[in-house]
Amino acid sequence: MIIGSLQMNVAKKDKIKNLNTIEKLINHSADSADSADSVDLVVMPELFSTGYFFDSASELMEIAEEIPNGYTTNRLIEIAKNANCHFVGAIAEKENGHLYVTAIVVGPSGYIGKQRKRHLTDHELKFFSCGTSSEVFDINGCKVGIVICFEGWFPESSRELMLKGAQIICHTALTCQERTLDIMRIRAIENKVYLILANSISTEYHNNESITFRGDSRVIDYDGNILVNAGQEEKLITVEVNEEHTIRKDLDDCKDLIAEVKKHTYF
Repeated sequence: MIIGSLQMNVAKKDKIKNLNTIEKLINHSADSADSADSVDLVVMPELFSTGYFFDSASELMEIAEEIPNGYTTNRLIEIAKNANCHFVGAIAEKENGHLYVTAIVVGPSGYIGKQRKRHLTDHELKFFSCGTSSEVFDINGCKVGIVICFEGWFPESSRELMLKGAQIICHTALTCQERTLDIMRIRAIENKVYLILANSISTEYHNNESITFRGDSRVIDYDGNILVNAGQEEKLITVEVNEEHTIRKDLDDCKDLIAEVKKHTYF
């Protein structure tokens, strides 16, 4: 399976430009001389179609979309069909007067599903409501889970996905902190999964402060090795992995990781 992370400079409130950027980067990868095969799964940053900082709920409500009927989901499905690829990324969703940070999953066959962010920062709680569940999606026979940005700081989020069979965890993120990168490497190791982290390199302005997201999107294997890193460039990075290696959940000193985890009754 070929998996990848799409690192981009997100244009604030410009969905058309951002989706065109995704299409351009996907097509460039497919046309490159060293790319013999198309990518199976690509993860994009959190709020990749709109940017992150907004001043009011009404401003967000205006730009948020219904899922799967909104522009972003349908445009991404179109790109997925043309590229024969699956996409995961978080957007601003609205439903019944509520706002959510919601990861969408689409592929060549169309819309597959969604997952709402359960752990919100204090800033996000001003506008967004929390999701209530985490699911595992089947992509080309591989079990894929999703963690949305700040959720990565909670080991329970990734652990729950591992116990549900996740072989790959997609981390659709926006971060300025190196600590988040370190934490997600640990999540890959402790759950014996591949982890795809997608971050932005955009700069946004909020409360008279300039905030630049650090990039460093990467794919990490189940032993914590960084297989590929995007640095600070706008680019799609890909790597071929053997997802079958993640089915056996063992550590050097423990041949049944799942049995040990289940000794903790809160699971």
